Amino acid sequence: RLIPVVHEQGAAHMADGYARVSGRHGTVIGQNGPGISNCVTGIAAAYWAHSPVVIVTPEAGTTGIGLGGFQECHQLPMFQEFTKYQGHVTHPARMAEYTGRCFDRAMSEMGPTQLNIPRDYFYGEVECEIPQPSRLDRGPGGTRTLDEAAELLATAEFPVIVSGGGVVMADGVDACQALAERLGAPVVNSYQHNDSFPASHP
Repeated sequence: RLIPVVHEQGAAHMADGYARVSGRHGTVIGQNGPGISNCVTGIAAAYWAHSPVVIVTPEAGTTGIGLGGFQECHQLPMFQEFTKYQGHVTHPARMAEYTGRCFDRAMSEMGPTQLNIPRDYFYGEVECEIPQPSRLDRGPGGTRTLDEAAELLATAEFPVIVSGGGVVMADGVDACQALAERLGAPVVNSYQHNDSFPASHP
């Protein structure tokens, strides 16, 4: 479902918010060049919040690249600091491959990815196989590492809990609170994750 917006920056923040609340991909697309440059702030926020956002960036058509094509600019460097993966479609036959990879990497690495597509690849027909989504299971860790963690906690003199995105994504706020109470440990929130521990807790 396409949700039109007034400004691309708002669209990027909406995609980030949707990803945080739903645990699913947030997706945003804007006008190429100056349009998608407005998304940089929202994508940077998503990067630091570990939100699985996919930004689709149309770019100048292949016959206009390097010749001042419509709103041409270097779009991959704009987002390279704030994306986990950048897929640049180099041929229409690879559209499904790059699209699938961007969606998979956004979820497996918990952060934004960029799908960069020349404008002329949005039109025409192509035969390709759409890859099945690939999802990694996120577990609590192996027996040895859990035992080591328990030993560290049991012998720590002044434990402090840094609660963040992992706690939120694991739906573990209540478990984190119980652990903090059992250890008598103070809790701090990691950057952009004030939602990972109740602020009202003593």
